[in-house]
Amino acid sequence: MKVFYRYVWCVLALWSTQVLADNLETGLGGGIGAAAGTAVGSVLGGSTGEVIGGAVGGGLGGAATTGRAGRTGAVLGGAAGGATGAIVGRQVSGTTAGAVIGAGAGGAGGAVLGKAIDEPDPYQKSYRGKKWKKHGHHHGRGHRGHD
Repeated sequence: MKVFYRYVWCVLALWSTQVLADNLETGLGGGIGAAAGTAVGSVLGGSTGEVIGGAVGGGLGGAATTGRAGRTGAVLGGAAGGATGAIVGRQVSGTTAGAVIGAGAGGAGGAVLGKAIDEPDPYQKSYRGKKWKKHGHHHGRGHRGHD
């Protein structure tokens, strides 16, 4: 079972480094927040506190470092990734340090993934950002008065 967890961590690490190149701030915020939250939660509440601290820290870190577009996804992803990373890190290593490292990696990956899912696609025609904004054509009074 430990081999499976290590394989999953390696795959997530490789994937997250590729995605983090575009979303470095969000990943750092989610990861550092989740790691700090797990460390504080461990002191205050043991292994349950690690999970709760990882979730709260990952969510706050994702929110603090993400712009307006994709913030909700970064918060939810950072919270889920931080909590899951703390659980898996604790199970694999059996120590608080493992939980902190796991929460950091999970919070970073979760915040970036959540932001990527939540952001609108700028290349869609329905995107109403600055690049694709269309101005409506308005006609003056009496244009269709005799129809």
